[in-house]
Amino acid sequence: MTDRPQDALVSFVVPVLDEEGCIEEFARRACAAANQAGVRYELIFVDDGSTDATPDKIAELRSRDLQVKTIRLTRSFGHQAALVAGLRFASGDAVVTMDGDLQHPPECVPDLIRAWREGADVVNTGRQPLPGRPTPKDRSSKLFYRLLGWITAIPVVATSADFRLLDRKAVDAFNSLDEHFLFVRGLIPWLGFRDAFVAYQLEDRFAGESKYDLRRQVRLALDAIFSFSVIPLRLISILGMATTLFGVVFGAFWLISYFLGHVEGSGGTSIVILILIFGGVQLLSLGIVSEYVGRTYEEVKRRPRYVIGSTSGIDRSAGEDV
Repeated sequence: MTDRPQDALVSFVVPVLDEEGCIEEFARRACAAANQAGVRYELIFVDDGSTDATPDKIAELRSRDLQVKTIRLTRSFGHQAALVAGLRFASGDAVVTMDGDLQHPPECVPDLIRAWREGADVVNTGRQPLPGRPTPKDRSSKLFYRLLGWITAIPVVATSADFRLLDRKAVDAFNSLDEHFLFVRGLIPWLGFRDAFVAYQLEDRFAGESKYDLRRQVRLALDAIFSFSVIPLRLISILGMATTLFGVVFGAFWLISYFLGHVEGSGGTSIVILILIFGGVQLLSLGIVSEYVGRTYEEVKRRPRYVIGSTSGIDRSAGEDV
């Protein structure tokens, strides 16, 4: 047994963007899950710049339940920034982060709390696809996380998402990080706290459409790679040596063939091929370096990761607008 308080307060941190059709049902199921687990709760919706009736739905919920709280950002700063805002102001002994579209089933929360009470400081989850429904996204996600694990040596579960429970000391450690480019799924295991794992069945969205389009997915992937590893920079050196070696071997082969009379003419085609190869390598190398330089530039500016427009039920003195 551990020293987890029996009357623990669990904070739900839920980033939402245009989820008017999900808010009521999510709140009902999340509250039921907290009651089933026998814990006190606060339900913090982080509105990432919604343009539909989401703010009104949340305000209506708060009028009936003061444990429903809101952080509304001035515009959409992205899912990861919304998560950070919620974690900054969550006051629970444990914090559950999850999406508000009900693909993360609140009914799993008692299992997360049980693992936390048994001693885990971080309880990760992994999604199980619906039977017979593996998608290209599932396969590409698995491949990406394998690549990420090789590049960064950070153990990110391939089926993981931002659905997890964090003990208060893990939340405080996370809040002490001051990075602009965020990949929460990598930062949490990087902290090194004792963890546990709970599997859940991936569900369909309750309502609406996914806001996580290809552009956001690519941006998250780039943040994951370039925020956690300098291996791409080292690959430039390896690539440079490999292409140089290729050029020397190719040039020697061409010269020998020319003097032996196996080729005729000035070798214009060979020159074009070599120019294209070396030009491509240089542009690729420049692109990788530019990614690191651009991120350094953004970090140096020290702009806040999000800007809060308004709050409801939140103690602003408990956190910082960063």
